[in-house]
Amino acid sequence: MYTLMFMGYAAAQAALFVWLLRLWRTTRAPAAAVLLVPQFFLIWDNLRVASGTLFGHGPLLYWLSWPAFWSHWLTGCWLIIASGSILRLAGFGFARRRWVMGAFCAVAAALMLYDLPYFWTRDIHPVCELGLIRYSGSVSEATRCFADQPLVAGEFPLSPVVTCFVVIASGALLWARDRFPWMALGAVAMLLTAALPALRAHKLDNFGEVLIVLGATLAIARYARATPRETLPATAGPAPRGPRPD
Repeated sequence: MYTLMFMGYAAAQAALFVWLLRLWRTTRAPAAAVLLVPQFFLIWDNLRVASGTLFGHGPLLYWLSWPAFWSHWLTGCWLIIASGSILRLAGFGFARRRWVMGAFCAVAAALMLYDLPYFWTRDIHPVCELGLIRYSGSVSEATRCFADQPLVAGEFPLSPVVTCFVVIASGALLWARDRFPWMALGAVAMLLTAALPALRAHKLDNFGEVLIVLGATLAIARYARATPRETLPATAGPAPRGPRPD
């Protein structure tokens, strides 16, 4: 059942990738372009978990798993940059200032630097749970594959937590001004599914990843299409067809 669940997650993330790609091609919204790379690796992440029962533990699954971790450390916080870009698209004046967008980018860059040492200090380990066979950065009593497998403590997920709060705050501005709740609610769902043990134990945190990207994509779809109309002068009318009579 959980293998099929992860296949469903992969399909949902693939649908969002196609939607983001279409938004980028039709609107050239920077937020859509920023999310394409992390979105591709969210598809990869779910597929590598779903394929674990097919490949089993070994070098193939081990090396197929690493890109998912690399991308989480490197691009998971790009939602912060997308959030600033979405506020620009939505017409928030403060977000149009260069230093504000620079602050969004600086926070993302700082989180990337914070996670950078993981590339050479962390390893991934075989885990078995809920019928899934995969590799993880931590091993608990409930997920180890054999009785004497060493337990490995996980690190506090600082980058994902900060990213969720930035997306929630940005989405709250859209909700308060435009009654558009979906970006904020998607990020809240991501935070809850990752933080609550009862939800995380059933792998609903991966569903939270679907919801946070869905909320951001809905925001891009709404505001990127509205931008061309909003740039026209409010008093603009049809162009005169000829010289006026005296």
